[in-house]
Amino acid sequence: MKKYLTLLLLLLLASIAVYSQSIGVTVIAAPVGANVTMNSYVWNITLANDGVTSYLNDYQGIMTVKSGSSVNYRVDFSSQNLGYVKQGSSYQIPYYVYVTQLTTGHIGIIGTPAITLGYVQLTSTQSIQFNKKTPTGGIQFYVGFKITATAGEFFESGAYTDNMSITFTAL
Repeated sequence: MKKYLTLLLLLLLASIAVYSQSIGVTVIAAPVGANVTMNSYVWNITLANDGVTSYLNDYQGIMTVKSGSSVNYRVDFSSQNLGYVKQGSSYQIPYYVYVTQLTTGHIGIIGTPAITLGYVQLTSTQSIQFNKKTPTGGIQFYVGFKITATAGEFFESGAYTDNMSITFTAL
């Protein structure tokens, strides 16, 4: 009887058609909020103003760039006063900016931008273009700041200001 039941069960299973179903799977990775952040958004600088001492700080700020795209993107540096800190409309002091890589390894910079080679005055927009997504923590750069003393001359005493903009642009 057991053999008969086993045989009947096998015949029953063999007569049942096997159906399979496929499932299409699509995963959409949410875009990473591409951005540029600084460790400080106000730089209060004390200038000796003795006609001899320049101001130089290669590590004035730390900039972090984040992007989840390997499509080209760019970080632009520009100045409201075209590379001058100003006091009113009469007095101005030229300043210079330099960006150096803090994160090590290949980080996707295209070419060799002038702002990464040495100090430049922001008389026009300076750009760094990338072609590689960043790690989740981003990539970091030091932003340096320099004011050169004018030999034997004082700057007009007082507070000088400018707004330097750092902008992320997807290309």
